[in-house]
Formats: sequence, structure tokens, C-alpha cells
Amino acid sequence: MNKSLFLVALCFAFASCATQTNLMSNDYDQVLKAKGNHGFWIAGIGQTKTEDLSQACGQGYKPAKTQTQWTATNILVTMLTLGIYYPREYRIYCTREA
Repeated sequence: MNKSLFLVALCFAFASCATQTNLMSNDYDQVLKAKGNHGFWIAGIGQTKTEDLSQACGQGYKPAKTQTQWTATNILVTMLTLGIYYPREYRIYCTREA
């Protein structure tokens, strides 16, 4: 009973991947210009990370959308560190200026 309950809880933990997307433009010619990881401590309570979108997009491009994702790998790292280290992945998509 305990073993099956543990497996069910583990499945729910790995199925809880989340992606937040912020749209700034509905253009279809979006290009991935920057991606990386941000690390937070103690579940990220009261912490923020900022990326300069104009610098990430570069000359001739404007920001189209940003994504923040909590993947299965991030969940595993969080579980192994008992919630002390809390990584998140980010992506910045840009489109050409008109």
C-alpha cells in the first residue's frame, strides 16, 4: 500500500510540469533569441530574476513572447535538494521590427 502510494505521488510530481507564456506580439515569425536557467533558493520565496528583453533580442528585433518552464529535470533537482534549490528555465522569443 505505501509503495503504491509513493509511486502515485511520484507520478503526480513529474506530471506537474508547468509553462507560463507572456505574449507581447501575435507575429508568426518568432525566433528563439535567448534561453537559460535561473536558480532560486528555498522555493524562490520573495526572489525575482530579470532579463533585459531589448538586449536579448538585439538590433532589428522586438520581443514577441517569453516563457518560463518548470520541467521534469527541474522537479527532480528540487526534490533531491529537498526544495532548497529551485531551478526554472526561461526562453525569449523575438520577431523582426516592421
